Amino acid sequence: ARIKPKVLQNRFYKDSGYDQDLRDFCLRHGVAYQSFWALTANPHILRSGEVSAAAARLHVAPQQVLFRWLIQAGHQPLTGTKSEQHMREDLSAASIELTADEMSQIGG
Repeated sequence: ARIKPKVLQNRFYKDSGYDQDLRDFCLRHGVAYQSFWALTANPHILRSGEVSAAAARLHVAPQQVLFRWLIQAGHQPLTGTKSEQHMREDLSAASIELTADEMSQIGG
């Protein structure tokens, strides 16, 4: 393309393989991958032992852990909530840190 794309927005869910190839491409080429549908489409991740353990350690909600995992993996989670409380929780994901082990276990 003559004008290089800067952002790719796509659904983040199991049936697409969580866009692993697209996310890798974006990281290699400086394109921001923005995930939407990350919470709604992935209740199995939110209920997983790995996410639950990280949430307990950090004293946060599982949703914040998944958003933080996306952020630490170099991506931008999108949220569509109308709830002020959920917006605050979503934004607070930027202030927590997952360990390297948690990153690999959740992303495994």
